[in-house]
Amino acid sequence: MFDLPALRLGRLFGIPVEVNVSWLLVFVLVASSLAFNYFTVFPDQPLWLNILIAVVSSVLFFASVVMHEVSHSLVARAGGTRVRKITLFVFGGVAQMEDEPESPGREFAMALAGPAMSVAIAIVCFGAWLALAVAGAWPVLLGVLEYLWVINLGVAVFNLLPGFPLDGGRLLRAVLWWLTGDILKATRWAAAAGRVIGYGLMAFALVGVVLGNFGLIWLALVGWFLTTMAEGSYRSQLARSRLHEVSVASQMSAPAVVAPGDITLETMANDYFLGGRHSKYPVVLGGRLVGLLDMGELKRVPRDRWPATRVADVMQGDVGDLLVGADQHLDSVLGRLGGDGPGALLVVAEGRLVGIITKSDVVRALHETDPHAHSPA
Repeated sequence: MFDLPALRLGRLFGIPVEVNVSWLLVFVLVASSLAFNYFTVFPDQPLWLNILIAVVSSVLFFASVVMHEVSHSLVARAGGTRVRKITLFVFGGVAQMEDEPESPGREFAMALAGPAMSVAIAIVCFGAWLALAVAGAWPVLLGVLEYLWVINLGVAVFNLLPGFPLDGGRLLRAVLWWLTGDILKATRWAAAAGRVIGYGLMAFALVGVVLGNFGLIWLALVGWFLTTMAEGSYRSQLARSRLHEVSVASQMSAPAVVAPGDITLETMANDYFLGGRHSKYPVVLGGRLVGLLDMGELKRVPRDRWPATRVADVMQGDVGDLLVGADQHLDSVLGRLGGDGPGALLVVAEGRLVGIITKSDVVRALHETDPHAHSPA
């Protein structure tokens, strides 16, 4: 789902916000439903006005979804958890975290923040609706406010269902984690609850479709998504648990092969990438570590410009986000290397660059720590 192209909208509180192309589908569905169903209670209005109001209402609804995810992100960041970005996609929104919360309390606070924001938005919209209704405001404006407070309250209630990875499932996991002291066991139980809810939604939708209510097909898709995400979340936590005792130093490639920042891309391609063992190299300039060069950056430069373009001109320059301590455990870098992350991190020990660790290194470590990897067929 997240491998589909996405459009970057900007940043909120320093957190990148983007729209996955799959989101366009649900935006059109929501806007169409509002224009041709919800707002048809105003028969004297021209169709174009209903469509315009529906589009505005849809934008405001999805803005509230973003604020729901921003609330998660700000609480997570305050607790030391890195937030990669917020993405709107076909099933709503998600704040993509690089790390898991370090304690049940932080998990609980982070999970509660989103529904609390949705409830707050619902209360504000309800208060505005009530005040303007008493004042005899334009009925269409009241319709928009009514839609916003109802839909945000619905988002809060749905997200509080006690099944992982919904917010209610995270609250459940936090409580189970606190009671058992075992995050893997808590995740397994919370994910099982998520699968039960997902299968329940699919069963309810199936019965509805058989009875002729084809609008419930969307609910079946939501149920399928929940069961898939619940299983994936448990597998991810299982991987983290297996990697918790594996140090970065034991899996990194060392010594780190570095590339001078003042050489040309032509030289870089011939002397490093061509036949080399890595697709990413740390870049040094004037004796300092200044960035990381991915083969993808090199390929984005036209071939005829390689002889005149320096490595330092196209590298990833934010080195601080690429550093990891040699004594850290692999579970702490799993989220940073996954998804559309940098794909490689620079390993330092006592202020010195000692190696580089990549996604393939982590995959190898997962295979080595899998108790079933070497079992007889």
